[in-house]
Amino acid sequence: MSNLSIEIAGMPWYRGPAFILLVVLVSVYAVSAFIGSDGLGAHLISALLWVSLLVGVRKITQSPKALKITLGIVIVGIAGQVLIQRLAERPAYLWHTWASLIFLSAVLVFLVWAVFKAERVDADTVFAATAVFLLLGIVCAYAFMLVHAADPGAFSLTERDMADPAPALLHYSFTTLTTVGYGSISPMSKLARMISDLEAVIAQLYLAVILARLVSLQIEHSRKTDGGES
Repeated sequence: MSNLSIEIAGMPWYRGPAFILLVVLVSVYAVSAFIGSDGLGAHLISALLWVSLLVGVRKITQSPKALKITLGIVIVGIAGQVLIQRLAERPAYLWHTWASLIFLSAVLVFLVWAVFKAERVDADTVFAATAVFLLLGIVCAYAFMLVHAADPGAFSLTERDMADPAPALLHYSFTTLTTVGYGSISPMSKLARMISDLEAVIAQLYLAVILARLVSLQIEHSRKTDGGES
């Protein structure tokens, strides 16, 4: 059995690491819709997300190297934010956004690796694959925040959203991810359009590929089981 297997070895499905991580991701998304991108509440939500992802990476991938890399990004991100705030005496918004984007992207890569290295389908495999999909939406939301910071006219945000664009861009990211396209927010700059197109295409390709992967694993496992019984 590969050390990247995400079997839960008899553990109830609702106690598996991938299911717990999925619950955290959904909870963070739901709560973030009602709080701003700054303040104590936002920092607590961010801390909860980072800690949960660190634990999730270690438990799901069973890879100490993955934990070391992601933990190193967290340490550098926190140290850089504290240093900037003390030297510049202002919130390190851009630094925090860049650090979050890099950290979440690393977690995303490791989780995708774990899902595709799984040797059989179980509940935790499905939950991990779902967590990857949600995490892709969050990663793209941070990318959109950086685009907006560089060009405030990159998205057609309302005056209310311009005051705190993070929740609106998170909403836009998930409507793009699922190809719903409400039209309430539109990409205006070339970079914003390019990232939006990439998110939509990658999301659809991921769903097609991961579905084929899981189905093939299940068929292979069923054949081995039937062959063993006969």
